[in-house]
Amino acid sequence: MSVDPKIIEAIELAVTKAGQPEGLARKLARWFEAIASGNENINATQSANRHLELLYDETQPPSLEKLLEELVGESSSEELT
Repeated sequence: MSVDPKIIEAIELAVTKAGQPEGLARKLARWFEAIASGNENINATQSANRHLELLYDETQPPSLEKLLEELVGESSSEELT
């Protein structure tokens, strides 16, 4: 069984909208594919922890500027620069 392409597309879109690297989407998609094909067991704690570590390593924290924009709006962050 494979993952529906719409799921993969949604993962890619969410990662892009979150400002995360493309590699994160690829890793998530590969993990979903492995689970769907039966090659990985989501209930296997050690395996899940390994995958989560890889995902955390790939995740980029948002920049301070982006956080300010989200908190107070773009116009307010322009005043700070």
